[in-house]
Amino acid sequence: MPQRLFAWIFFIGFTVTLAGCGTVAGVTGLGWATASHSSIDYDDSSWCVPRKLKKVLNRVASRYGEVTVHSTKRWWLENWRKGGARNSYHLNCQAVDFSVRGDPSTIIAYLKSQPEVGGYKYYASGHYHIDTGPRRTW
Repeated sequence: MPQRLFAWIFFIGFTVTLAGCGTVAGVTGLGWATASHSSIDYDDSSWCVPRKLKKVLNRVASRYGEVTVHSTKRWWLENWRKGGARNSYHLNCQAVDFSVRGDPSTIIAYLKSQPEVGGYKYYASGHYHIDTGPRRTW
């Protein structure tokens, strides 16, 4: 009986963990299985970054130096509180907000040149946003 109870608790916990990612993008995107450059510091969960965006972050770190990731997965309430878009890619583990030192126009041009990046934006606060959606900025 204790083994069966443990199995159910594990199953429910695993299911809730996957559901917590909004979609399985954080799991199937293999971001969790892709190593991060040693100059990347995560203030948020690294497991929720899709592989293709993690590769972009690795290239940014190699080119510009230390990268600090501030936001990956957002729950709907957090997204609302931060003024995020209703259908934000952060809700589905498909977006990253980060900061890096350097000239913002140069860094935006570099991000724009990356085929894996859909949406991109530089905020006056010094943060950059990249996501896996269609090519756009706002």
